[in-house]
Amino acid sequence: MSRWVRIQVDIHEHSVFAPEPFTEREAWQWMICRAAWKETAHRVGASVHKVPVGSFFATVREMQAVWKWTSTRRVAQFLNLLSAQNMIETRSETGKTLVTVCNYSRYQNVETPSETPQERNPKQERNTKDTSLPEHQGSPGLLSEREDCDLDPATLESKLRDAAGEKMQPHGGFVVGPVMELVRAGADIDLDVLPAIRAVAARLNRPARSWDYFVPAIQDAMDKRKAAATWEHRAQAPPGSKPPSAAMQRHERLRQNFKREINGDENADSASPIIDLSERDYRPH
Repeated sequence: MSRWVRIQVDIHEHSVFAPEPFTEREAWQWMICRAAWKETAHRVGASVHKVPVGSFFATVREMQAVWKWTSTRRVAQFLNLLSAQNMIETRSETGKTLVTVCNYSRYQNVETPSETPQERNPKQERNTKDTSLPEHQGSPGLLSEREDCDLDPATLESKLRDAAGEKMQPHGGFVVGPVMELVRAGADIDLDVLPAIRAVAARLNRPARSWDYFVPAIQDAMDKRKAAATWEHRAQAPPGSKPPSAAMQRHERLRQNFKREINGDENADSASPIIDLSERDYRPH
């Protein structure tokens, strides 16, 4: 093999492509994209297992659902074919199958001389741009690179499953693209994503089919956090800056009073009285 190209790991979730059944070639590419690019961990039941570089945990039924194949038997036959050709190794000891892509590090962790920035010319730059995937509207392009361990699909999936518990169907939680897009758009894993998933999962009577179900709650949590940060910044404006308007001051008093009620502030009695919006019209005239 004289040359190869790099593709984004979530190419199979890009909205420009129709959700069609995978070919065997696409299933093989998906397995390479799914493999851990660095050592990580994956929870299976009540235990956590190490996932070495080039490997991933999955069940045959999960792969069947993602590949949109008609039976688990076809998946098993394909895995046996790849194993016979020394392309993968499989081990099933934990209720899930640990799939290891052979020679993963040999091809994925090596930069050839032709890929170095010094040797790229304007024609190469133009060809790279011309063959890139279109960007999602309102979000960074799929080919944008962010050095964030939380965006590793395997690591992110493990965190999301821990937060959702049993309220996510096994095969549905495999595709984490919708949540990854929110993280790229500014959602915080610990402040927005995981708390929102826990809150929604606690109200569910049956497992959700995909992470798309949690997207509105995560978006709402992110918007509220950013709005609160904006008001906090305005309330702490430095001396000499333009004072907040009367409407902003009323809003801040209401927010502080509401915060005291929720947190049970011991000094709530000495605070300014809570304004009852039902008695007066506080709109600016």
